[in-house]
Amino acid sequence: MTATLPSELREVFARCAEAELVTVDASGRPRARAVASRYREGGPCIDVVGARPPISDPHVALLFSADVPTVLVQGTAYADEALHVRPERVYAWDADDAEPRMFDAHLEEVRSGHNEEPEVPHAAPGGGSGHWDPRLEAVSSALLACVGPDGFPFAARLDVTPDARGGVLRLPWLPVGMPVEPGPACLHATGNGPCVHGDLLAGAEGWRVVPHAVA
Repeated sequence: MTATLPSELREVFARCAEAELVTVDASGRPRARAVASRYREGGPCIDVVGARPPISDPHVALLFSADVPTVLVQGTAYADEALHVRPERVYAWDADDAEPRMFDAHLEEVRSGHNEEPEVPHAAPGGGSGHWDPRLEAVSSALLACVGPDGFPFAARLDVTPDARGGVLRLPWLPVGMPVEPGPACLHATGNGPCVHGDLLAGAEGWRVVPHAVA
């Protein structure tokens, strides 16, 4: 599929030696981590090289957020010497408040950012009280990963507002096109910050993540 993408997106894959990989574990919860990536011009896949993360579900996502445009690749993964991600759908944001351009492997053309794939059940919020870690007070931006209604993980890098009193991480804004709904989520903080697993919930004050585990 990559050969049909605009050259500016292929150049992002080629320039960025690192990406953030989102997988879905056996319980249906998203897991995010920084990985080394490799791309060959016009190739069918984007490769994850180095340490190979466990893959319970072939539905994965790769976020390239260190360049413009920001690019999210949703794809299916298979492994041999490396982990190969075959793109199924690609989103590209030219600005934080812009509607993403979307490219679909089945159509091989640009279409609206609205996802028209059939919905599949995914894990419900775990519930229960949150676990607040003092390290969370320093988090100002992070990758938010969730599982979309089509079963593919979805991720975006965004601003975070810690609320120690409320025991939650508040999300002042979400990118246009992100299919958020209550459920399990992962927040991977910028740099060497913590990785948070918890519940993504909506409320009168907007979306928030209730932390259940902090690594």
